[in-house]
Amino acid sequence: MHQTRRVPIVELNNYLTCKLCRGYFIDATTIIECLHTFCRSCIVQYLVKNKYCPVCDVQVHKTKPLLNIRPDKTLQDIVYKLVPRLFQNEMCRRREFYTSHPDARPSDLEQCGEASYQHILSPDETICLSLNYHDSSGPPRYLRCPTAVSVVHLQKLLRSKYDLTDHHRVDILHNQDCLNSHLTLIDIAYIYLWRRVSSGRLCSVSHKATLDAKSRFQCNYMES
Repeated sequence: MHQTRRVPIVELNNYLTCKLCRGYFIDATTIIECLHTFCRSCIVQYLVKNKYCPVCDVQVHKTKPLLNIRPDKTLQDIVYKLVPRLFQNEMCRRREFYTSHPDARPSDLEQCGEASYQHILSPDETICLSLNYHDSSGPPRYLRCPTAVSVVHLQKLLRSKYDLTDHHRVDILHNQDCLNSHLTLIDIAYIYLWRRVSSGRLCSVSHKATLDAKSRFQCNYMES
C-alpha cells in the first residue's frame, strides 16, 4: 500500500489565497493572460484603475481588462473542500447581506447564498454507516458518526465489537480498493466523488470475519 502524508493546510495557503486580500479564494477568478488567480471581487475592483496583473505585472488588456478574466470553478471547489466550513460560512454571509438588501438580490442561487452543494461536506456533519456481514441477507445495522471519523476508528470499533484479536487483519474497502487507515469519511467521499442527493447520507460497510489472520470489511457509499 502506498504511504500517504497529511499536509497541514498552512503549507498550501500560497495556492489557495488571494494576493490582494490575503484571504482564501471566494469566487476564484483567473487572468487568462498569466493564469494568476484572485477573489472575483478583489480583482474586479483592482482592474477598475489598473490594467496589469498585481502579481507579475503582465498587461491584462489594453482597454478592457475585465474581458480577460474567467471564473475558476475547479479551484474554488478545491478551496471549499480543503478549508472547513468556508463554503457554509460564505453562504451564510451572503444570505445575511441580501436579507438586509433585498433589492440587490441576484437570481443565481450561489450568489445569493442559497446554494447547497451536494459535494461539499464539513467535519461536523454526520453520516450513517450500515454494518452487515459480508454474505448476510439480514437487516442492516446503522451507526451515525461525524464525517471526521477515520478508517482506523472503524477498524477499532469492529475489532472491539466482534472480539477480533491482533492476529486478525482488518481491512476497510471501497469497492475493491483497500482504504488507508488515516483517511476520514469526508476524505473517502471526496476521493470517490460521492454526492448526497437527500438528507439521508448512507455509507454501507459490510464485513466478513474469518478464522484466519485476516478480516476484510467492504465500504461503499450509497445515495438514498
